[in-house]
Amino acid sequence: MSKKKINIFQIERNERYDYLVTKEQPLSYTSECFQKVLINIDYANLDNDMKVLQFTSTLASEGKSTFISNLAYLLGQKGKKVILIDLDLRKPKMNRVFNVTNREGLTDYLSGKVQYETVVRHSEEIGVDFIVGGEKTTSVVNVLEAKKLKELIVRLKSEYDYVLLDTPPVIAVSDALYVAKLADGVIFIVAQNVAKKSLVKEAIQTLKHNNVHIIGTILTQVDLKNGSYGYGYDYSYKYE
Repeated sequence: MSKKKINIFQIERNERYDYLVTKEQPLSYTSECFQKVLINIDYANLDNDMKVLQFTSTLASEGKSTFISNLAYLLGQKGKKVILIDLDLRKPKMNRVFNVTNREGLTDYLSGKVQYETVVRHSEEIGVDFIVGGEKTTSVVNVLEAKKLKELIVRLKSEYDYVLLDTPPVIAVSDALYVAKLADGVIFIVAQNVAKKSLVKEAIQTLKHNNVHIIGTILTQVDLKNGSYGYGYDYSYKYE
């Protein structure tokens, strides 16, 4: 199948994870372009058999958490039942998106400290459910391979339209590969001038070597200084 690449939006840099441009500026060019991402995801998911979507990148700071939180918000606005799970257990960020402490989260649930009704929270402001990372652990791989995590994903898949998984970069640690076994597909985030092309190729080849289904790629942090929309961050989607 031929690959399709679409430039989808531009945003000014904002280090606040709880600032969602799609919520704060719904009529902006950025928000409009996010809609194109949703269209492409729908196109890739015509049979509605991809409900658990994983998001990863080559290295850190490529805009992954910002992207996934904005996408979750828009899916919720379209009437989809969405849950976002922080599986970047070494450097969790979803608690900052939802302005909560990183407590009573995934690791706490898996260790039996909290129940399902506690670990799954709802954000009235964003309109989606979420699970934060929880108490830090040195046994991240054991957590990601836990039978209880697999059972949790199966349950969420039966209760939600989309289960969105925020996971670590591919090159940094092997966590993303373990999570990929639980996902129906991966959306790969690539930021301009963050990772060298050789590293991006290595990350993608690593995913493919492990039989990971890459749905598409998102190009972030493109300098548009000389473009018609000024300086910002451009996101483009490429369907695989």
